[in-house]
Amino acid sequence: MIVGAKVLFRGTHWLRFWAQLQKDEADGVLIKNVCRRLESVAMQFCVNFGWRFSNRIAL
Repeated sequence: MIVGAKVLFRGTHWLRFWAQLQKDEADGVLIKNVCRRLESVAMQFCVNFGWRFSNRIAL
């Protein structure tokens, strides 16, 4: 589960960066809002299955 979360948050990080490059400011705002919503849903999903975001995996 943690690997999937890392991939998701890394992907939304790059989408937000890409949003800054949009010519139309409204498109950039839309992309950022979608990223925030996607992250919120992912965090809620993880919390529902017992993963707290304060947990860390030590390697």
